Amino acid sequence: MFVGPYPYHSSNTYLGMMAQEERMNLTSNNMANVNTAGYKKDVPVFEGYLVKQSKTYFGQGPFKLTENDLDVALNGPGFFQIETPNGLRFSRNGSFSVNSDGQIVTNDGYPLVGAGIVPEGTLKVIIEPGGQVQAVNPDLDSLVIGQIELVEFADPNMLIKEGYDFYVPKSPDFLPEPAEQTTLEQGYLEMSNVNPVDESVQLIEIYRIYEALQKIVHTKQEMDQKATGELGKLT
Repeated sequence: MFVGPYPYHSSNTYLGMMAQEERMNLTSNNMANVNTAGYKKDVPVFEGYLVKQSKTYFGQGPFKLTENDLDVALNGPGFFQIETPNGLRFSRNGSFSVNSDGQIVTNDGYPLVGAGIVPEGTLKVIIEPGGQVQAVNPDLDSLVIGQIELVEFADPNMLIKEGYDFYVPKSPDFLPEPAEQTTLEQGYLEMSNVNPVDESVQLIEIYRIYEALQKIVHTKQEMDQKATGELGKLT
């Protein structure tokens, strides 16, 4: 674990160490979510020696076959709309279940907008690529119960990550549009877009850079102590 402050340093060395600490935090968090469905990795945005902010990389993650009716992967740039106590949230995590009220909900119990109510006794839920939801009853008849309302954003970078899989717009004026480039794949989950090999390489690089900067700090400290000692002898 990296620690500070650093009393003996040039300002650039100090800023460089702080930047590597921030990179380490982001990379470690990405690694921790490598198996989180729908997770999008965060990358640092530099301004000079400083990490000004982090930016979410929205590239498509790989699909994992689950054959679960209520696992749904997004193929394209769209988002699910989720009703939460804090208002509407947007997500790429397609792992759902049915609650006691027949609602199709997230792992946290929040309803998926447009999915409808699954009737009691339903044998199978069918989710079409276009978002139509059907329930198959014991007589093997299907009933349309909902239409999942997918949305897309002109610029996903205007979204702020909330937790590990929810997003909210930076401004209330930044509104989504109905999805036109996104389809659904039932029985699959879109997994994290974090590449564990790449992140491991990043961690090694970060550690080496930090270690080099730390040596500079220690060298400067030793030089200052030596200079102070020599000055003391002269006086």
